[in-house]
Amino acid sequence: MREHCEACEPFGLTDDISTEHAHLMLDFYCRTLKELSYDPVPFDDLDTKVGENRFSTPKYDALTHAHWMVHQTRAFLQQGRMAKAYRWIGMIQGILFMNGIFSLAELKRHNRFDLPTVRPRGR
Repeated sequence: MREHCEACEPFGLTDDISTEHAHLMLDFYCRTLKELSYDPVPFDDLDTKVGENRFSTPKYDALTHAHWMVHQTRAFLQQGRMAKAYRWIGMIQGILFMNGIFSLAELKRHNRFDLPTVRPRGR
């Protein structure tokens, strides 16, 4: 069993700060997707579309869905559903990575409070 290591946590991390940071991340992802012309659109009937199968979808559909997820995640944060919000942020980041919007190194920096003020060029 691994002991909790406070030195491993970001300095000063509290629920308020992590919630604030989550909102900043979502704002950044929303701006990025909007600037890239991906409007927020949910998948129609997700269970039928995906179900228990492996999923592949066109880049445009995946990124419009990710943009929709950003807005849904904000609602989870406002409702205090933190675990669900953080799972969805991870899924959003996975979609952004798999579709070439951000590298893993960039996403790792986002999680460590290093959000750029503008999206990377050429994306």
